[in-house]
Amino acid sequence: MGLIYSSSSIVDNVTNYISGRKRKYSDSEDDEVNKVIDIALHTPKRKKLVSTAQYIYQALFEEGKNSDITVCALGEEFYLHKIYLCQSPYFASMFGGSWLEATKKYIHIDVVDPLITIDSLKVVFGSLYNCEITLNPLQIVSTLATATMFQLDGLIEKCTEVMLETINPKSSLEYYNAACQYGDKKLQDVCFKWFLVNLMTYYFSHPVVNLKSIPIPLMTKLVAHPDLFVMQTEYSIYVLLKYWVYILTHPEIGDETPSSKEVNNFFCSRKNEMPYLLTDEGRKFVPVFQGLRIPNLISHQMDVELVLHDNIIPRSWLNPVVLQQWKQVLRVNQNDDKGPSEVSNEIFLETSLRCGRILMVNERHVWRWTGFHFGMDLLMMTDGYTVSVKRNHRSEFEQLLSFQTTRHIAIRVTVVKLNEQRQIVYSKQSEILKLSLAKGEEVQIMALDKDLEYPIIISANILYTSPDSQEINQEEVVQTVS
Repeated sequence: MGLIYSSSSIVDNVTNYISGRKRKYSDSEDDEVNKVIDIALHTPKRKKLVSTAQYIYQALFEEGKNSDITVCALGEEFYLHKIYLCQSPYFASMFGGSWLEATKKYIHIDVVDPLITIDSLKVVFGSLYNCEITLNPLQIVSTLATATMFQLDGLIEKCTEVMLETINPKSSLEYYNAACQYGDKKLQDVCFKWFLVNLMTYYFSHPVVNLKSIPIPLMTKLVAHPDLFVMQTEYSIYVLLKYWVYILTHPEIGDETPSSKEVNNFFCSRKNEMPYLLTDEGRKFVPVFQGLRIPNLISHQMDVELVLHDNIIPRSWLNPVVLQQWKQVLRVNQNDDKGPSEVSNEIFLETSLRCGRILMVNERHVWRWTGFHFGMDLLMMTDGYTVSVKRNHRSEFEQLLSFQTTRHIAIRVTVVKLNEQRQIVYSKQSEILKLSLAKGEEVQIMALDKDLEYPIIISANILYTSPDSQEINQEEVVQTVS
């Protein structure tokens, strides 16, 4: 006679086998489990059916089923639906007011913006039928232009996001122009900052086609800006401008990079003639060169000789500055000026020396920026973790240095790291520091992140003397001679 097992005994045996021990559930545990199950079963779950969105886009937009309005733009007809178009304030106003188009089933849109294309119209109209959109960076400016025309703020925002992610040497100028044209202040600021960092660190070391793309108004703003990342000193900006002027005035060279000999000969061969900026051809470049900080441009003997030899900048710009520089030397020598201890931030940014350097590897670096600095031999130093400044005062050079026991300087240092698109991925800037330096004293400016990867770019603004209340106003000088 076989053994007969009840269902409950089988469950008990299986449970005991799995757990390895006998255990009985209490009524309270069963109640808790039932409670959780009950909540799970009675809580609605929101799920998106991707196929629904795809069906709407395919059937209504691409196939134009049940279309109640035909929109003609740039010679193309789009079979659309008023209920979807009214997401755009442009169409909502058209269909909701007393306009003739409100009752028509066929409307023609006059597109005057040359940046708007048929492809961008398809993208923008299609975005009204779908919750997702694919934005191609190569067509993003046209899409932005179209979204702006139809006042689609959400799409404009997404276009801006894509542009912010893809600013690079190939797109930066196009994005900047679009930001200015369509009033996107955030994008405009980011693009302009991109140029401030890359004008000298990228454009001057790459094919001429990049440099010649920068128009006069943009170059004017960049050269005059206190946040321009200057590699080495002010003279480097002057050299860049020489090349830039040459390639703009010699379109026949195409995309060929001219040699330094060609550029120098073009300007230097004009001996006994009026300065280039006073010629009919050169006058349009006056606002750009006006942004140069001439006191910092003529702080080295060789630089002065080369500037005079080029005969680009009028002597009437240079001579008043030379006189002013001499007055500053006398003030320092007679102990009337120990440096800018009480200078405003505005004056500092307008007059300070702009200089910079690229550090390729994480190791100890010590360097100085050349030029006459009123008896101050200022060393910049970094050990990979900090940036410091030191008033160097070696005895063998004492006759060339200031005898003042304490000297004041104002300084601001900025450090950035760029990615492959030349976008800033790390940035740190010190305050405008007013430092009092004894002979041989070293002061730390900032600490760097320990995991910061190299290369990095260091930019500095430095002011060595107190501004004279009677300093020459460069803008007035330029306006007088031009």
